[in-house]
Amino acid sequence: MSRVIELQRYIGKPVRDADGKDLGHLHEVRAHREGAELLVHEFVVGGAGLFERFSVAQLAFEVGFIFGIGRVQGFVVPWDCMEFPEDGKPRCTRRASELKRFSAERPEGK
Repeated sequence: MSRVIELQRYIGKPVRDADGKDLGHLHEVRAHREGAELLVHEFVVGGAGLFERFSVAQLAFEVGFIFGIGRVQGFVVPWDCMEFPEDGKPRCTRRASELKRFSAERPEGK
């Protein structure tokens, strides 16, 4: 099923899971090109998504390490598990425990 959504309305908004638990804010949209169209395949929600959005995941790790903060965490939400209702409050149809975790961490070999 294809649908068109004005994603700029939802970027930066808090996202809740199927149980109403706060997952973090929607910061990053991952898409790929298919012909003339860009198709969304997943969303990154939470602090790690914010760092990915600004391409500073490595910097986030280094700063966190200096200040004794652990990895910045987030969730990867498949495109078909996200709802974008008219009230402007995006929702994930899965529980947090069912989602893939994402973190801004030191790359291998560093």
